[in-house]
Amino acid sequence: MRRHSSRGFTLIELLVVIAIIAVLIALLLPAVQQAREAARRTQCKNQLKQLGLAMHNYHDTAKQLPPGTVKWIGDPGRTGPTSQYYDDHCWYSMMGPYIDQAPWYNTINFNAQISDVSNDPARRTKISLYGCPTDGMKNNEWGTNTWARWRGNYVVNWGNTNYGQQASGGVNFGGAPFTYRGSSNFSAITDGLSNTLMMAEVITSNTSPGWGGPISEIQISTGGQTFNGWLTPNSPACDLAWRVCPAAGELNGISCCSPAGNDVSQYFTSRSKHVGGVQVVMCDGAVRFVSNNIDLNVWRGLTTARGGEILGDF
Repeated sequence: MRRHSSRGFTLIELLVVIAIIAVLIALLLPAVQQAREAARRTQCKNQLKQLGLAMHNYHDTAKQLPPGTVKWIGDPGRTGPTSQYYDDHCWYSMMGPYIDQAPWYNTINFNAQISDVSNDPARRTKISLYGCPTDGMKNNEWGTNTWARWRGNYVVNWGNTNYGQQASGGVNFGGAPFTYRGSSNFSAITDGLSNTLMMAEVITSNTSPGWGGPISEIQISTGGQTFNGWLTPNSPACDLAWRVCPAAGELNGISCCSPAGNDVSQYFTSRSKHVGGVQVVMCDGAVRFVSNNIDLNVWRGLTTARGGEILGDF
């Protein structure tokens, strides 16, 4: 009786099979990554849509948009670790009832600064709606009970120039939906709700044990709760930040950051980790994707509320 022995792979055959598998993985991986990013981008778009609707619901109740900051330079301070306006509440604190977060909203002490110890639990509460899954929220100075808070990816439109909403470089400030101490009624946005940005994306900076500066500071009135139209989306030019810029290793994809001479001259650029542009929500609630290649004058025109620009398509 003859016995048949099975033949195994030779070393060369095994290496060929491994090489074929490696090539297949290399071909499939980009497609998988693109599919995942498409899903993340869609989720990010949906979150901006929810925030736009929440702003409209707030407006229906209060007859104006929430204040960009509740205090401003020179205003008397309240209970908290400092007497400064930039350690106080901004639009973020006001949104709870309109984003289905009433229990969180009810923990906020509006009689004290957001930086007050009494607001430590509210600041530590992560509201995932404010983090784009392509980037993500990051905590800030988590070891303290006054400065612990979350950085996030969605900020409000502060106009075409700077945080002080003043003329800059020969460009006049053209109004904005959000401002200090209060904000606009929709009827005051004379450029039209469909021609005026309400919110846009920013990239969150990483944080070390110390403070990483105002970029992406959505919970507090340092300026990072806003963006300006001074630079086009994802510009290679630097953001201008007062007091502190993130360390080079903490920029998390932000092009660069330069120090501002004071708080009013700083400006923050809309940025994202999506390929080719940023997602925005207009004042009429529509969500759009804006290319990095948009004309600078058109982009600045989209950030003004009363600039009178004729924009056309973008």
